[in-house]
Amino acid sequence: MPDDKRPTLYDSNLNFFRKLILQARLVWLLMRDPRVPLWLKALPLGSMAYLLMPFDVVTDLAPILGQLDDLAVIFIGLSTFVSLCPQSVVDEHMRALRGETEGWTVDSKRETKPTDDDPNVIEGAYTEPPDEPKP
Repeated sequence: MPDDKRPTLYDSNLNFFRKLILQARLVWLLMRDPRVPLWLKALPLGSMAYLLMPFDVVTDLAPILGQLDDLAVIFIGLSTFVSLCPQSVVDEHMRALRGETEGWTVDSKRETKPTDDDPNVIEGAYTEPPDEPKP
């Protein structure tokens, strides 16, 4: 895909932050999906609620360890949530996030502007209809 100048968001060589964004979007889609059991949706909510709790396993006053335990609880909660969700639902949402949905594909070899000899382009014109008089 060296000819394609557009940035690639989701491919097999994602860096850490793009994978993190992908996983966050996956969790969001799974939370909204009615096929995921309601009791399972409490897991990410509980891990996020841990941030708001006034007490921690390791206090936040410790310079680095206080924040690391918060991140660990969120990471473990979200990864456990994704692993416990029905695999077919997770696969469906991952394909959709990567643009691999059935019947719809991204044509990465297409030019940014269609050429005049492209048979898929329909030429047309649009004109504003005249204003109708108000009664």
